[in-house]
Amino acid sequence: MANHRVHVVPVVLALANPPWQQDVWLDPSAYEDLEHVFYTLFDDFCDADEPERYLGVSLRSEEEVASMRDLGAALNAATAEAPNDTDAEYGFAS
Repeated sequence: MANHRVHVVPVVLALANPPWQQDVWLDPSAYEDLEHVFYTLFDDFCDADEPERYLGVSLRSEEEVASMRDLGAALNAATAEAPNDTDAEYGFAS
């Protein structure tokens, strides 16, 4: 559990920290970017569309499962509003 969670928690915290996003996600030399967030939350360490499978793996409680489901829905909605996948569409300055 700890191995998956150690990846999920920092990504969720980064989503709640716009200054971090500006400083790190827009730095081309940084490892972490918005694509990393999506891979972490939807592919590698969780499935924000169906988080129930990760209860006891990267999520600790039903409350976290519900929160991850809500986060997945919000991220999917944001992606739908940015069909060209550009920084400007996501609200980042060029």
